[in-house]
Amino acid sequence: MPAMKQQSELTLHTLLDGLVDASSLAAVENVVVNGVTQDSRRAGVDDIFIAVRGAVSHGLQFVEQAVRSGASVVLWDAADDTQKTAVDALANEVICLQVENLQQKTGEIASRFFNHPSHDLYLVGVTGTDGKTSVSHYLAQCLDTESSSCGVLGTLGNGLINALKPTGLTTASAVQVQQSLACLLDEGASAAVMEVSSHGLDQGRVNSVEFDTAVFTNLSQDHLDYHKTMESYFEAKSKLFESEGLKSVVINLDDAFGRMLAQKYRGRLTVYGYSTSSEIDALEPFADFIVHAKSIKPTKHGFEINVATPKGAGYFELELLGNFNVSNALAVLAALLLNNVAFDESIKRLQAIKPVSGRMELIVADNKPTIIVDYAHTPQGMAAACNAVKQHYSGELWCVFGCGGDRDREKRPLMAQAAERCADHIIVTSDNPRHEDPQAIIEQIVNGLAEPDMTRTYVDRREAIAHAIAQAAADDVILIAGKGHESCQIVGDKYIVFDDRDVARALLEERDSGVNE
Repeated sequence: MPAMKQQSELTLHTLLDGLVDASSLAAVENVVVNGVTQDSRRAGVDDIFIAVRGAVSHGLQFVEQAVRSGASVVLWDAADDTQKTAVDALANEVICLQVENLQQKTGEIASRFFNHPSHDLYLVGVTGTDGKTSVSHYLAQCLDTESSSCGVLGTLGNGLINALKPTGLTTASAVQVQQSLACLLDEGASAAVMEVSSHGLDQGRVNSVEFDTAVFTNLSQDHLDYHKTMESYFEAKSKLFESEGLKSVVINLDDAFGRMLAQKYRGRLTVYGYSTSSEIDALEPFADFIVHAKSIKPTKHGFEINVATPKGAGYFELELLGNFNVSNALAVLAALLLNNVAFDESIKRLQAIKPVSGRMELIVADNKPTIIVDYAHTPQGMAAACNAVKQHYSGELWCVFGCGGDRDREKRPLMAQAAERCADHIIVTSDNPRHEDPQAIIEQIVNGLAEPDMTRTYVDRREAIAHAIAQAAADDVILIAGKGHESCQIVGDKYIVFDDRDVARALLEERDSGVNE
């Protein structure tokens, strides 16, 4: 994304006032800057290059490239004295300023540069372990009308809901977040929905983003390689609900952590709870208002749902698979009602929503197994996806999955256990092994199985999918889990073209031609 300039003649004083020591700013306060970036490859003439510590490297490792590209100001964290030699050599060429706690201040600097774009949008932040992408896209579809465009920022990309630009991250850098919001305004958006990851919250990437409403979907084991404990993971998620200016929250009351959040913030914020539980009376102390599914009837293509809300009650049909999508739909309904969309209109919009790419995505061919590609990559997500298949289909369930390398290792056997509880056939394979041995990852997954001898394993993901398609009966269902929408497989530092959906379609077409095993 190219640098954008939202205001004319922006000075360092405007961008850094109150964020750095006044004495450090005095000599350079009238310096005019043209852009701000955290990516040395995108630096331009007279830009500010913000260098902070990342997961695997420090921005200062790339400072020379930024300066060669034209950056005239380098900001770096005062705590990073070990990196000082990287800027000392450039001190005579560019302005170098140390900024205390720079990572947490970058969002405010970027917000000032792009003229506080979130202030002019109705903005919803969605967080949770599972369901962020689905809820974000369903809500954006419902908020996008002929008179009011809605954007999305998240896993599948940033931009207007029907014109997303891939980023590769759930929550982009602090500068990219503000820049993307500014782009949405330029494109005519009046609303946006943002997926907010625990990493993004912990690292301050959404600092100075003004959310109107926050949504919490659930919390289950994930990212413990980063957060270490579930308590720390929960605290990171909770930061969204501390956002300055936040007015209302939508919380899943069927989730234990959700009830903790609701209890914590009720009285400070307007709390809309949502639930698929029949024990609705027990949930009333947690929320000001509750959106409740009174009855849920699975069908071949989705659900028939009777719902009760503080603004009306009624019936609607949902053409999405899985109880978790009923829960996701209730979250969207609550957010629409909070945004003063009338109940009948909200139901009408809900019935029109389309599936999200790589989320319970169906691949169907006559007289061949049904294939469902899903992003499920946590134990809870795996269990939910498997249960969803069982809800809607009567054939045997084949489950093909792996676990990512360089990520939470503790969940690997738990993923196997979740699959084993529901699936009739399990095939364990590679996901994105990254820098780990894929065979070692597979062994760690299989160690969680009660009957490992009943499981097939393939390091080659294509071979794993091919085996399932070749062996499954025509009325069986094959769930390919873990990668969903992803179009590449990460092996070491290489990104190899691999899309579960494309592979599955090709192998399904070959099934009766004698090509498969």
